[in-house]
Amino acid sequence: MSTNELKAKLYKLVDDTNTSRKGIDYLVNYYIHSLGWSEDEAIKYAIKLFEDGVIDEIKIINGKEAD
Repeated sequence: MSTNELKAKLYKLVDDTNTSRKGIDYLVNYYIHSLGWSEDEAIKYAIKLFEDGVIDEIKIINGKEAD
């Protein structure tokens, strides 16, 4: 899957779950710039956070309702 396809998949998850794009972009950039991951690695990991329910758990902890 190309980087653009990965980004499209990630942003679909973001939009479908009413999650902040700004927050996800910050997270992906953190993985790239602080941890030295490639852009593809960072995006794949962020997608996995959605698929594993971690993002929903974070939203619940922060008082936002998860769908």
